[in-house]
Amino acid sequence: MRWMLGLLLVVSCAPAGVHRLTPEEVWREAGTTAGCRDDTHDICTAALCAGEGCALYRCEDLVPGRVVRTRGATVAPLLVAPGSGAQRNWGNAQGLPGGAQPIMVFRWHRREPLPSELRRQQAIEEWARRPKERHHIFPQAFERRFARRGIDVHQYVIAIDADLHHKIHRGEAGGPWNREWEEWLELKRDRARKVEYFEQASAMIQKHGLFGLTMTYWQVVDLSPQPVRDD
Repeated sequence: MRWMLGLLLVVSCAPAGVHRLTPEEVWREAGTTAGCRDDTHDICTAALCAGEGCALYRCEDLVPGRVVRTRGATVAPLLVAPGSGAQRNWGNAQGLPGGAQPIMVFRWHRREPLPSELRRQQAIEEWARRPKERHHIFPQAFERRFARRGIDVHQYVIAIDADLHHKIHRGEAGGPWNREWEEWLELKRDRARKVEYFEQASAMIQKHGLFGLTMTYWQVVDLSPQPVRDD
């Protein structure tokens, strides 16, 4: 199911630099390999091995007296897929004295999955089995107001569980999802910056526990329940 891989592609490529992505940029790169392009120069790396595996480090991080490199914080993607992406292999498993962190870790033996990884896999399988519907992150009822900030509501859609979709839109005026957006829009009175709209969308996705595949409204995707193999 190639389309299911989109769940994990939001943060699937580790960028060479430390550029801080805005929520809008995260949406634009979701489902693409743009983040994997080498837009700088070749990076010198060296491998160091320990009992459980090996790791790649930047050469300059291994020089005595170096200035330790830190990673820039990234904005959480709008798609809720906890623990997904290559970042699960970054990092703290083989930190060197002085605080240097590896670019990538290679383990000799498969470790036991973390609780967060088990929950993520369970959520993906449950999502795949259930009927799904397209959900506009930015409600169509306020399309003109979003357009004033250059936001095309049809570009920011996710396929979520159909029952959950009905729940968040149940009731008058489009249900809780639309009412919360309307309250926020009235509070901001068109004074909010574009990035704040995406931050609000991200917060609402987390609040309502949405989980799904990013897409545009026009994309042709099979949203029917899919069988999941028991390996």
